[in-house]
Amino acid sequence: MRGAKEKDRLMARWLTPAVIAATLAGCTVWDVNQDPAGMEHRRDANRVMVALQDYHRANGQFPPTLAMLTPSYLPALPDIPDVRYSPADGSLRYNYIPSWPQLRPVRCASEGNTTVWHCSEHMIDKPM
Repeated sequence: MRGAKEKDRLMARWLTPAVIAATLAGCTVWDVNQDPAGMEHRRDANRVMVALQDYHRANGQFPPTLAMLTPSYLPALPDIPDVRYSPADGSLRYNYIPSWPQLRPVRCASEGNTTVWHCSEHMIDKPM
């Protein structure tokens, strides 16, 4: 009997850390703007960017507001958090907070009026 109890204790000693390690392995920290929400925001921002490019080709300038893209170029504006648009060059910027475990705000800016994005994490205590 004593051997079986010792074997159970030994198994528990090794099994508990293995279960904890397996659980923590599921807590992935995403690369900047590669989390599911960030990828969705980028897809939406790309759709807006393509509409801006189409508007620019058709009118020779960017629209004064994003609202002017609807309904001719987009059925509706997507819900991109804290989006900022510059009609001077057709660029977009947006900010969002990824889901757990990565909770630092992310800021993304287009390279001019292209779908090339530069994203970076920022500390929460700094103004966005």
